[in-house]
Amino acid sequence: MSSPPAHPSLTSLVPPPGELLRTQRKAGRSAVVGLMLLWGAAFVSPFLAYQEDVKAAQGELLIHLSDRAGFQAQALGAHLGLLRSELQRLAEHPSLRPEDGAAAPEVALLENAFGHTSLFSGGVALVSADGARIWSDPAEMPLGRTPLASRPWFRRMVKERVASVGLLDEEGGGLVAVAVPIVRDERVVGLLVGELATANELLPTPRGTHESMVALLGERGRILLPATPPPLLRQPELATRLRPLVDAPGAVTLGSTRLLGAAALVPGTGMLLAVLEDEAQDRAVLKSRYLGQLGFHTALLGGVLLLFTVLLRRSYRSLVAAEEQLRRQETMAALGTASSLIAHEVKNALNSMQAALSMIRAKGGETTLPVQALRSQADRLGHLARSLLSFASPQSTQQRSCEMHLLVQDALQAVRLLPEAADVAIETTLQEGLFVKGDPTLLVSAVDNLMRNAVEAGAVAHDTGQQPTPRVEVRLLRDGAEVVFIVEDNAGGVPPAFEPRLWEPFAVGRSKGIGLGLPMVRTAIRAHDGGSVSYTRVPGGSRFTVRLPLERMAS
Repeated sequence: MSSPPAHPSLTSLVPPPGELLRTQRKAGRSAVVGLMLLWGAAFVSPFLAYQEDVKAAQGELLIHLSDRAGFQAQALGAHLGLLRSELQRLAEHPSLRPEDGAAAPEVALLENAFGHTSLFSGGVALVSADGARIWSDPAEMPLGRTPLASRPWFRRMVKERVASVGLLDEEGGGLVAVAVPIVRDERVVGLLVGELATANELLPTPRGTHESMVALLGERGRILLPATPPPLLRQPELATRLRPLVDAPGAVTLGSTRLLGAAALVPGTGMLLAVLEDEAQDRAVLKSRYLGQLGFHTALLGGVLLLFTVLLRRSYRSLVAAEEQLRRQETMAALGTASSLIAHEVKNALNSMQAALSMIRAKGGETTLPVQALRSQADRLGHLARSLLSFASPQSTQQRSCEMHLLVQDALQAVRLLPEAADVAIETTLQEGLFVKGDPTLLVSAVDNLMRNAVEAGAVAHDTGQQPTPRVEVRLLRDGAEVVFIVEDNAGGVPPAFEPRLWEPFAVGRSKGIGLGLPMVRTAIRAHDGGSVSYTRVPGGSRFTVRLPLERMAS
């Protein structure tokens, strides 16, 4: 004897929801991580770009400062070279012989050369080889606080017979002099000294609070410009700190202030010219400019990312909804297959029970209590089998004119025969003459399920002592162009936590039933165009409302 074929189990037919849920969560986490990375990039990348822009701007500023220092040093060298050439031209004139004193020819020559010139604002002087004044214009022209012969530059010039440019008095400062030796027979017999009253005449004065600061240092590191240096330029060993800027423009710290600068040597002299700018002020200007650009780009990028976030969120929700719908469809298909298998097995057993009851009825044993119990259970199994078969293979809708009063009365007859109906009072208010266009089988099944659920809930409430007088109220009425069917009970209502799953197949909120009644009701009612069913919690119980469009009768 061969064994019956094995049927697939319900667990094997239903796809594991945990796997889909894990997939959705993984996709969700990936989307969140990707979104966080995009948001991070949206705000980090402009900041990094800002840092790069500031660095690039500082590089451009250093190039500008280096070019400016070189240009001004060249211009200053050319200016001082012009002054030196003018003095050199006169020093080589054969009529100029300072060893003879201030003779008339020398005075005439000097006055003619410098009487109407503005090259030397401080004046011009003819000095002997030992540093004594021979002639000067103006006559009271100062030559420094100490004797000229005692100064290193004077002695070096006499010894080396080369022109010199620098401070007239290293100790006092303030006056810049261009000195040219007068050489006769390879011997220095005197000097021509031209003075500039202030070092500020050598270079243009800075204007504005954000202009660069120009420093001019003499050959021995003495500050020449500005004449009244600010505290930043009164640092010890200033020349030692600024001289590296000639080869490598960059940052230098003077006191507690960090400066950006560049320097250049003045051609033909030993002087050093440096152009400096306060790094904090430069950063403030750059920051105000770049922060405006940063704010604009950040706002623009943030807006784009916000829009992208909204679209990504919508897409993700649509994906989750589609996956959930697919999961439900696969689950329902699997449950339908399982329901069909279960229903067929139940029907086979039910047929044997019905045959046995028919034999008992033929022998007159219908009225015994065990037989009545068997008939009740057979009816319940029959309802279960029909529900499972209806869920597994939904019937096609056959539209025809149906009077709802008759359909409700038909369902009431079956419900009143339930054993639970003995403890539950069923009150009816049924309006006649209400016709709908629909399938009578589906409508009777829907009405039967609603009333059956209400009666069974009332019986459970009675048995557990929650409701000593359970009651079910059935109403059929007209509301405008609709037929309204209402089933209301006082059995306590559906648990609030169960309400979201009220219409799901196989979702059971009480001890009896398999959870197909309400899903079948909704499927049957929605099969009729314009039909709807809803649940409402009322004081002490539940109310289910079915609405169907009233049939338009031909005139």
